[in-house]
Amino acid sequence: MSDETNIKAATVESSVIMPAIFAGHGLAINAALNNDFAKSLSDITARIPSPSAIAVISAHWSTPEVHVTSAPRPRQMFDSIEFQQELHEISYEPQGDPSLAETICNLLLSSGINAKNDPKRGLDTSVWGILVHMFPDAKIPVVEISLSYHVDTSKIIEVGKALAPLRSRGVLLMGSGGLVHNLYEMSKNIDTKPPVWAIETDKKIAALVQSGDAAALSEFTLQNLGHSPAIPTPEHILPAIAVLALKEPEDRVSFFYEAFQNSTVSMRSFVIEREQG
Repeated sequence: MSDETNIKAATVESSVIMPAIFAGHGLAINAALNNDFAKSLSDITARIPSPSAIAVISAHWSTPEVHVTSAPRPRQMFDSIEFQQELHEISYEPQGDPSLAETICNLLLSSGINAKNDPKRGLDTSVWGILVHMFPDAKIPVVEISLSYHVDTSKIIEVGKALAPLRSRGVLLMGSGGLVHNLYEMSKNIDTKPPVWAIETDKKIAALVQSGDAAALSEFTLQNLGHSPAIPTPEHILPAIAVLALKEPEDRVSFFYEAFQNSTVSMRSFVIEREQG
């Protein structure tokens, strides 16, 4: 399939219902590591249908309204808080998909969510840092979706539901963030064990994810936001709520990776998928 055909396929109905994936991306350096997390991303990709395009809600991009990258060739961004030479040695530059970006904006606007195309924004590390392990040849078009300042833990459910039609159009919908994500108290050692509060909160969130109840996860987040060290800020868990909102009764939810990095960063990742008839 040519790149042009691949891009156009995103607007065509398909008999296959694509899965939806949330990746707990951990620290940016994971993009350069050949570790268990990288293997889990590769393994889950081998298990799912091949997408015509990929749309990722990023924890690293916040805007007044929802923005969607619309450049034909979005630039690769190096937005890690620390300079790491290993990351700058990675080249990951897939095509964008302006048509898909327009479709996403229209779906959001139809659901009462302000959205606009952004032709200048590139792909940040929360996006290419996971896709480099999933689709290393970078031949599938990618668009990135921002978090809006005005979309809270409840409204993000509407974002997810608005994007649901894309699952039947060959688009792999993803969120990239972290269910427990505290950089203020993290260890500099990647292998430091997590504190009890991180483990317990991760377990509670895992149970909510397993139940498939996005509203319950939204409420838990709201109750703990700023009160629990596990959720000091909302941006890393919001993409998970959006992805969970995509679950239909026929879908199942499963975890494909469960671990912590640097003591306070959960990398728990899950997939929502349907038995294909």
